[in-house]
Amino acid sequence: MKPNQIFRVLLPFALLTFGVWLLGRPGGLQPEGLTRLQALSNLSSGGSGVGVQGDVQVGRSVVHDPVSPVVVDFSDVVIDTDNADGMYARWQRGELDLDENDSIVSEAEMARLLDEALAQPPDDGVQIAESLDVEGARPDIAAPNPGVSFDAIDYTQSGGSVPPDPELAVGPNHMIAVVNVSVAIYSKTGTVLFGPTAAENLFSQVSCQEGLYDPNVLYDEEADRWIIAYDKGAFETDGGYCLLASQTGNPLGAYSEYFFNFNDGSVWLDFPHAGVGDNHIYMGGNMFTYGGAFSEGRIFAFDKSDLYAGAAVSAFERGLGAAGSTPQPLRLHGESTGTWPNHGNTHYFLTDPYDGATFALRQWNPVTGNLSLVGYPNLGGANQPIDVPQNGAGTMQANDWRPLDFEFRNGFGWTTMTVSCNPGGGVVNCIRWAQINLTTATLGPAGTGTFGSNGVYRFFPDLAVNDCDDMVVGYTRSSSSTFPSIWVTGRQVTDPNGVLQPEAQLKAGEIAYTAFDPSPRRWGDYTGMTIDPDGETFWYLGEYSKDTGTTNGRWGTYVGSFSFPDCGSPPPPLDYYNYLPVIMNPAPPPVTGPDPGYWVGGDAQFPDFMEFYVSPDRTSVEEFAIYISVDGCGNYRIWRTVPSAISGDAFSFSGSFYGSGSFDSITQASGTTGLSGLNIGGCGTVNGGPWGWDASWTNSSQPTLPATVVTPENVTTVNRPGIEVTRIND
Repeated sequence: MKPNQIFRVLLPFALLTFGVWLLGRPGGLQPEGLTRLQALSNLSSGGSGVGVQGDVQVGRSVVHDPVSPVVVDFSDVVIDTDNADGMYARWQRGELDLDENDSIVSEAEMARLLDEALAQPPDDGVQIAESLDVEGARPDIAAPNPGVSFDAIDYTQSGGSVPPDPELAVGPNHMIAVVNVSVAIYSKTGTVLFGPTAAENLFSQVSCQEGLYDPNVLYDEEADRWIIAYDKGAFETDGGYCLLASQTGNPLGAYSEYFFNFNDGSVWLDFPHAGVGDNHIYMGGNMFTYGGAFSEGRIFAFDKSDLYAGAAVSAFERGLGAAGSTPQPLRLHGESTGTWPNHGNTHYFLTDPYDGATFALRQWNPVTGNLSLVGYPNLGGANQPIDVPQNGAGTMQANDWRPLDFEFRNGFGWTTMTVSCNPGGGVVNCIRWAQINLTTATLGPAGTGTFGSNGVYRFFPDLAVNDCDDMVVGYTRSSSSTFPSIWVTGRQVTDPNGVLQPEAQLKAGEIAYTAFDPSPRRWGDYTGMTIDPDGETFWYLGEYSKDTGTTNGRWGTYVGSFSFPDCGSPPPPLDYYNYLPVIMNPAPPPVTGPDPGYWVGGDAQFPDFMEFYVSPDRTSVEEFAIYISVDGCGNYRIWRTVPSAISGDAFSFSGSFYGSGSFDSITQASGTTGLSGLNIGGCGTVNGGPWGWDASWTNSSQPTLPATVVTPENVTTVNRPGIEVTRIND
């Protein structure tokens, strides 16, 4: 649903211009990579479902000609947000129509759906939202813990653009914020390291120096690379997708710049959303005719190895037909925690048949051309969102019920969207979310839920999931008595099915929202929640009403971080010599319940040792331990067969009680070598429970405690290759 450039030229002139453009395209053959040749040879096997809708071919499978990149170095980029091609300037010139929304259905059908929404009866299935007060002073209810927060790009730094459509990507030390149509790079404390600058300044190719909108930004945890991309040219035959791929893990350095001409004489690309895959960067979008009618959803893939090497890239394209609208590619996470999936060339997409209840989960292999349907996850019935009031004149559009995200974590996909609901006191907009099993296309153990309350409107949510399967969702919240503000809520893996925790305010709105477009005004299409590569910290770039000093655009964006204290903590600082703990299962606990057990490193030769123990306070030594089991009584030797850093070791556990032991060798703080000579004595298996003890650590100068460990039945290692366990005697 983007601003549409209105063509005011005669059809013959448009056809003549398009013909000249076709004749002017490079005609020479270009080198073809192995993946392109393989894909071309397999198109026939994956090309079923091709048809014609009016004058448009839908459902097609295409491998585009290779596109060679241009190198751009961010150190050379002009920092300037004054943009003669900004939306306000284009609107003044009569080139932009913000009233014209690009809907999946006809205007009459949308009017019918909105009438149904306004007439819906109360729904006792809506979870009534509880809210922390502004200071978060209520100790009796939980919400994600806030961390760093700071103001980000606003209207005055955007070149005069409405709406902003903010997205955020976070790496180990940096974060990139993108909006319509500006980019900024920050440190994790909020220091501006680059920009804000007009997005057009990032591109050297003429094709990407005007008409940009709908930003995408990604951090690839697996490859330590960044992707920045913009849609280009609504209603323009020379439009498509402008993409930057960083050449290193430094987001302030050099990028390879690509332009993919996905628009043609029949359709143009809208609402692109990108996701990191195993072997490719994926993108899905909606295709519209130049008359404004929805044609189909299409999915695209770009080979990561080629992008990051700065090589020529052949984009893969596959049409999904009219029933495949708003394809959301899965966004992979989990590299640092050992849970990155091995999907290879196959990737998942969630599409919207637009019935308000079901979604289609699809798998696509762009190299073989194979497209398959996994199934139809059913979230239950829903209604289209309605316009949003505020404390002041004018309302805001909430668009429609399309999915706004699709996040991977531990074998599941998570999604969220805006719907309307009736919590009992009338129709408002609510947040709907779901966890989807990628294998069965059914709901996961967290289920699905709708979150709302009487008189309050929540819209444009986005979510992320940590390594512990806790989820946080951020959104805008408004009502007739409040300004549009940024709020968050979430759930922990231990929370009941379908339930979110109380919400908390990140940033209060400052003023009634106005913009240069008429009411109901465009507020946006999406916002940006993501997870830190550490697998624990959530970061949200939300939108609020800001006093920008002009009525032409009163929006601002704001960054906030959140976490759940129960999900891990960074490893402690190390002295030069320290012991690496191994967590073992124990003997049956006493009748009265388990007592904390200890792993102690150090001896008289090294007095500055680290003590590790088990406690019920749920702080963790994740990233700092190996969890193993052995097969009974005896003495064992345990050591690394593959050197790696200490911070690469991780374990997780719950529902049992752990014993103690000591080592006869040391591990240097550099983490180059590992364990040897752990003696384990005793017998037994764990019975009863579970008790839910978790690991924690403290520094200690206490003397070494005696080693007493009793072990369970099987020898195993958990998510940690390169560990060898050998029984040396009985």
